[in-house]
Amino acid sequence: MSTVHVLHVDTPAMPRGASIVGALYSAFTSLFRSAPAQPVSRAEEAQAVREMARSLMNTDPSFAADLFAAAARHEGLDD
Repeated sequence: MSTVHVLHVDTPAMPRGASIVGALYSAFTSLFRSAPAQPVSRAEEAQAVREMARSLMNTDPSFAADLFAAAARHEGLDD
């Protein structure tokens, strides 16, 4: 006959001041959250993609062409 001994460890108590530190941390981080961005139009998004494509034209012309095509398709979705 064999026996198995199981070690049971009690859950440690919350350290003193942990809830206060947590509240201070959440209050402090809320100061640095950015405001929600303003929605932009499809034309503005397409223009940003075209600017990225122009910057990549010399290093990766194939990808730049794909970006120009994607910008044109994206802008045309409103039609």
